[in-house]
Amino acid sequence: MKTVSKNNNIFSLTIRSRQLGYSLIEVMIAAFLLSFAILGVTGLQVIGMKGTHQSLMKQQAVGVVQNIVERMRANNSSLSSYEFNSSTISCGGSPANCSASACSAAEIASVDIHNIVCGYGSPSTGGLKTTSADDSGILVNGSLKVECLPAGDCTAGDVKITVGWTERELGQETVAPDSLVLTTRIAQ
Repeated sequence: MKTVSKNNNIFSLTIRSRQLGYSLIEVMIAAFLLSFAILGVTGLQVIGMKGTHQSLMKQQAVGVVQNIVERMRANNSSLSSYEFNSSTISCGGSPANCSASACSAAEIASVDIHNIVCGYGSPSTGGLKTTSADDSGILVNGSLKVECLPAGDCTAGDVKITVGWTERELGQETVAPDSLVLTTRIAQ
């Protein structure tokens, strides 16, 4: 048994030495709370990355629509040649070489469609479809459909352009199709 001394300095030193530092339980609770905070920030990071990807896909889709509309306006004498669905186009062959010889308006439309769907250069890259191991296409499972309005009649110059792609929805782990539809008049 210890005797208590009337010396307050010894008593106060003993109390201070017991209160210095943290106990193991306090450290474990702090680490546990910190780990939950880090998990929350990580979840927000994943949602932010998905949102960035959605924005990129929409931006790419707008670029595809702008590209095809500009090409159609430049070659408006052959609007009916631009009526197509990308699922029916094969990227195996190469289009006509209009820089070597003069091409008709229909051949120019064929080259335009090939470049948009299959990409440019050899090997082709930058198109809607995946054409090589190095090329994933500009849209995930991208598709493009151009229709004349009324159906099959391009004389009025009205067209409907639909660009589709697949993306993950924010906050969900399912894959959902998305699309951008533009109806416009190409001046004739």
